[in-house]
Amino acid sequence: MTAKCPVCSGPGRILRRLPASELAGGLEAVFGAPPPSDAVPGDYDLAECTACGLVYADPMLAGGGALYDWLTSFPKYHAQGRWEWAKLKELLIAEGRPVRLLELGAGQGDFLATLQDLPQVTAQGIDLAERSVAKAQARGLDVRKAALEQVIEEAAGTYDAVVLSHVLEHVATPGALMGAVKNLLAPGGRILFSVPYSPMSREYLHDDVMNLPPHHMTRWNIRALEGLSRVTGLALETWMPKAKAPWKRALKHTCDKVWGEGRVRGLARMPVVLANWSTFRQVLSDHRNRERVGGQPAADTVLVSLQKV
Repeated sequence: MTAKCPVCSGPGRILRRLPASELAGGLEAVFGAPPPSDAVPGDYDLAECTACGLVYADPMLAGGGALYDWLTSFPKYHAQGRWEWAKLKELLIAEGRPVRLLELGAGQGDFLATLQDLPQVTAQGIDLAERSVAKAQARGLDVRKAALEQVIEEAAGTYDAVVLSHVLEHVATPGALMGAVKNLLAPGGRILFSVPYSPMSREYLHDDVMNLPPHHMTRWNIRALEGLSRVTGLALETWMPKAKAPWKRALKHTCDKVWGEGRVRGLARMPVVLANWSTFRQVLSDHRNRERVGGQPAADTVLVSLQKV
């Protein structure tokens, strides 16, 4: 164990080993094709910070171009819409004033496009991928190729909202990143970001390779988010969609375990569950005991606000 927590620098304990061969095999199972030989750079440990509860990879070696060139070649890798986009619009409308917004990792501008009917929001985006920037610009969106450091030099202290949609879990230095993003905030401004909430509900059956390194370098829960709030000195607020009922999750995940993810649907699940009753009961128990956030069972995604006060 060599790495300290990338958020609070606390000590970590190893949860499990993750051989490169296992990770590559998991990616092949999800996408139906083997990843490039250099997509998984090596073996990892999965560690947990004993101070703030963040789960993170050791080494913190994030996936590079070989991994993401391969992943982005599959249409199912790209999100067509996220529940939190509607919540973000709701929050921006509730501001009741002009808002200057920057999205980091804006891609081809799918989220920024949803803001075009909000004249009070001046929305901009940056991304490092030239192809994505070109697509966003072709849609008439204010997106440019730029690094975070460049924007901080140009516009420190001027944004009311900085948005990161499923970015934080991919980076090797999440604490340092959020500290840098804080420099962009105007008084009262906030960072708005979404991450998977771990363990995700399907991970009671098996690890989700897409929630492991080198794809996801960190795994977030409410305790880790509270630690991030303390380190950055920003006030924390969170929102989640309503989680499915435990019995519905257990039905699906039992069938996924027996026959493979998504292969059994609807009423066809009942015979599978009856034939695997002990598995169903264990999965149901796991879901009933799932961590509660704000009095409700945790969903698989969380939207977070870190506000400058």
